[in-house]
Amino acid sequence: MPSPSDLKPGVLLISEPFLEDPSFKRAVVLLCEHTSSHSFGLVLTQPQEVILDSIMDAKVMGEIPLFAGGPVDPTILQFIHRRPDLIQGGQEICPGLFWSGDFEQAIEAVVDGTISFQEIKFFIGYSGWSAGQLDRELKSNAWMVSQARIEDVFEEEPGKLWRNVLYQKGGNFRVLSTYPDDPNLN
Repeated sequence: MPSPSDLKPGVLLISEPFLEDPSFKRAVVLLCEHTSSHSFGLVLTQPQEVILDSIMDAKVMGEIPLFAGGPVDPTILQFIHRRPDLIQGGQEICPGLFWSGDFEQAIEAVVDGTISFQEIKFFIGYSGWSAGQLDRELKSNAWMVSQARIEDVFEEEPGKLWRNVLYQKGGNFRVLSTYPDDPNLN
């Protein structure tokens, strides 16, 4: 069973199979910050119907997908990336993975094609927890924890990420990865 000491930037929070909250149902959340006063993360498994162009009034960037980072403040646009050589000022949350940075440099890299969608991901909103809240949720088994891998964070099929991450953990987690969305249909 994971403990609060497992919580640190760069871990994945994997929701338990029967969590009913629609914001976190079969979700994988990249934990970006965890302190005694709060925790902050981005949901990796919820691509949106809208694209970046549609919220920025620009038609120069192509079809850049957006993800719902969580239920908190959907007016905030954030990104993660793995190109600190192109985007300065980001915070490294695990080896080779950066949260935020110079937004203009990020957009410029997308527009001129020097960064690919396997290297950057944009989010609207975020997942936030108050002091001790995530620790309590972890103790109540609402979340499982795994170290983030770059290939998971930039999974091309985010709908498969929840199952894939559990399967990779092996053992009983592999069994959990096969649970149906609705066990009543089993």
